[in-house]
Amino acid sequence: ADNFSVTRYHIAEPYVDREADAEQPDARLAAEEEGKRLEELRREAERERREQLEKAHLRGSHALKKVHLTQDRERLLKELEQMQNMDRMRRRQIVAQMPPQLFVPAYKRMEVKEERQRELEFAFEDMYSEDRKVKGDLILQFEPQPLPAPSDRSQDNDL
Repeated sequence: ADNFSVTRYHIAEPYVDREADAEQPDARLAAEEEGKRLEELRREAERERREQLEKAHLRGSHALKKVHLTQDRERLLKELEQMQNMDRMRRRQIVAQMPPQLFVPAYKRMEVKEERQRELEFAFEDMYSEDRKVKGDLILQFEPQPLPAPSDRSQDNDL
């Protein structure tokens, strides 16, 4: 008990102050002002809601355009791929119809041409030698033939 001490304090001032100005504000004016303030808040909220709807509409239309563009791009790519495949098939058919000599290199074509010429010469020599019964080199066996007599008609045709 020695450790505790008790003190008492008394407040000398009054607890409640009286207002010296007894005039009260007009409740009708305060209600009108509050009504105007609430109307302004309602208009502000309505305007913000319209703006949000407009922004949402713009975002939606932009997203829809993007989707349409993506779909158009995919459709075009598919069409291009189909056209490319058709073109490739058409080219393959054209190449298949081309003669194989086009794909042979020039030196090979010359060799084939020379070989064919030799075969024709041998065939001619064989055919000629069968009729004449010639043996040996044909060049030595050929007899010069006289030229046909020139006529007036042949000169006219030559001219």
